[in-house]
Amino acid sequence: MPKSYPNSVRRQISHRLRSGDTVADIGTETGISPATLFRWKAQALIDAEVRGGVPSVESDELASARAHIAALEAELALTRDVCALFDDQSVAPPKGRSRSSKD
Repeated sequence: MPKSYPNSVRRQISHRLRSGDTVADIGTETGISPATLFRWKAQALIDAEVRGGVPSVESDELASARAHIAALEAELALTRDVCALFDDQSVAPPKGRSRSSKD
């Protein structure tokens, strides 16, 4: 799994990239891979409306919505599994009694 960096670190480095520091210099200084830094720089340019694309705010909202949908789908699947357990065909009456008899 890729390493995760705090948002504060990403913001500081994105600011440095926008102000002209090179990816190579920042990569050497921080140990963050150049590929990650180029991705952050591209996103910083999109957020600054210098380049076209989906801004971070919108992509964060989209990711949050997708996670919420996945959680709801998992809950629905669990509900369906539980309902299947209590289907009339799978629940047997206690021994010695029929379903129609009343005490």
